[in-house]
Amino acid sequence: MNLLSLLHVTFGVLLASQTIDGSLWNETYPKGEVLRVDDLNIYSFSFVLTSQTIDGSLWNETYPKGEVLRVDDLNIYSVGTSNSDLSIIVIYDIRGFNITQTRVFCDRLAHEYSVHVVMPDFYRGTAAASNSSLIMTLLAEVNDWAKISKDLKTVADWLKESYKENQLGLVGFCWGGLQAVRACSNLSTLFFTGISIHGSSLTPAAVSQLQQPMLFIAAGNDPALKPDISSAIEESNMEISKKCEYHTYSSMRHGFVAASANYSNPDNVKAITDVHKTVRNYLDKLRNLSVSLSLNLYLLFTVVMFAFDFYL
Repeated sequence: MNLLSLLHVTFGVLLASQTIDGSLWNETYPKGEVLRVDDLNIYSFSFVLTSQTIDGSLWNETYPKGEVLRVDDLNIYSVGTSNSDLSIIVIYDIRGFNITQTRVFCDRLAHEYSVHVVMPDFYRGTAAASNSSLIMTLLAEVNDWAKISKDLKTVADWLKESYKENQLGLVGFCWGGLQAVRACSNLSTLFFTGISIHGSSLTPAAVSQLQQPMLFIAAGNDPALKPDISSAIEESNMEISKKCEYHTYSSMRHGFVAASANYSNPDNVKAITDVHKTVRNYLDKLRNLSVSLSLNLYLLFTVVMFAFDFYL
């Protein structure tokens, strides 16, 4: 190899700044090509700097993984650390706690948003089988809101006491999407928002009880979010409605972000990436609104106190 090609290759590798897996050292970077210039063979390598994407063959190895912790009688998958006092509680779908795709969602959200993400095992080790009758039996057992709300309170208290994370949000998949709606209706002092991703059994009656804003994400074969869901929220609470958002991925099927995510399908991977962006943007939007409101209240209080002192 001549000096020109050596410098070219070295320059490309240094800019990539990617750790090489010892077992995949020859597969880590894009390959170049040999070009002929006069009487020289030149190995040419170039690349474009982009944001991190999931390789379909390495989708389970892309982000740092968490660990399973024990809190009371709950196993909790915990990943990431928060750069603020925010943490996210993920409520899984009917497939339960040990689904790799769902954990990868937690890993990616924690990594890309610099946030502490936890996923409790509400089902205590059980999960839905493929038999539809068994699924209905499990749903009857696990759909007890009194028990779910107790678990959510336990996790919320643990996050506040152990990590000093006082701003708590929810992300729920399928069955978990309905629980996020319930929590934002009945535990609204604990959670500032909920995100339902291909949520199931969402009804106008359920969402009309919301006391906190939510982001709703649906697949193409999920029940439509508009007009029934959006109208019910608008009619019951206009202020909450203004902060809600609705996104439908028409080409995707139910479960495409969690248990049924297919990382060998480029369209599915692209949709998941867009969902993560949508989730992060929505959380940023609500948190910025919260900061703005707090600042406005502080300024108002300051003006009132100044006026009070002035007239005394």
